[in-house]
Amino acid sequence: MNINNYIKFLRRALNNVKDVYFGNQNWVDSMINANEIDTQDPKREKLIPYLSMHHERVFCYELYHQSRKIMEQNEKDENVILQAELRKSQVSSDIEHLFNIKSTEGPYYPDFLIHEPYTTDNQDLIIEVKANPNLSVKDMKKDIYKIDQFIDRYKYKKGIFLAINVTAEKRKQLLSNSDLLNSLKEQVKCKNEILLMFKESAEEHTITINLARLLEA
Repeated sequence: MNINNYIKFLRRALNNVKDVYFGNQNWVDSMINANEIDTQDPKREKLIPYLSMHHERVFCYELYHQSRKIMEQNEKDENVILQAELRKSQVSSDIEHLFNIKSTEGPYYPDFLIHEPYTTDNQDLIIEVKANPNLSVKDMKKDIYKIDQFIDRYKYKKGIFLAINVTAEKRKQLLSNSDLLNSLKEQVKCKNEILLMFKESAEEHTITINLARLLEA
């Protein structure tokens, strides 16, 4: 199946995920306030990433469910499947030579893979998800570098970095951050094959940006 169809399926699945699964800033604040932690308490900033990580998993479970339903309703290559948090190990030099691939820098657990397992054929899409409203440049770079390795070394066709709960103001700050932009320009090889997606909430539209075009601006 054409890779663009899988991206369309993902958009549809995203639109089917209800707001309760997002775990947005209001939810994070309500959880902290329920424990009577003052706004000036240092514990508050430490808890935000932890709570966001918890709800990131909740969101991913629901997105996986919605994606599977859509994929099953549409014709697709029966060998290509959706898998979540699959451990991708480094490969030996023999495997590198046999399949003309290069090992990644370490073992990784991508949030989602759409691919044909146990082969280098039909390696279609890798997706990484972040749910922290205070998404950092460091975390964004880390996931994009991972995506780039899967495309460059394991022959995946496309990669998507998906950030939810990030406000329009925060998104603009990130996408104009000189450290982020310069690092991605210098270190990412497969810029044109990587999409950045932002969805602030279930009610908001998904913003999609091609990494190569962002870095050309």
